[in-house]
Amino acid sequence: MIDQQRAEKALDFLAHTDESCAKARSYMLGLEKNEKTILSIEILKVDGTQQHKESIARTSQPYVDWVKQYQEAVYDFEILRNRRGTAELIVEAWRSVNANRRAGNIT
Repeated sequence: MIDQQRAEKALDFLAHTDESCAKARSYMLGLEKNEKTILSIEILKVDGTQQHKESIARTSQPYVDWVKQYQEAVYDFEILRNRRGTAELIVEAWRSVNANRRAGNIT
């Protein structure tokens, strides 16, 4: 059963993570936009066929670094989004239990 203290903790978490969730998503989306730029810069540094250039670009250190940053950004955002989703479920469950108590369905 979810008690009032747990519901309050969940509400507090939701109230204080709006900005950090937005920042995590914005960072992740910004990194998505950077992929093509990084690839283009790396492709311009190499001579050869387009396939060769792209292969070299995708194995370059700047691109490998970008992939790692992007993976970390997605992870950070998804963890925060999942925790916020859990907090929302806790609040909804608490509200439902309390509504049933008021209606006399739960003692």
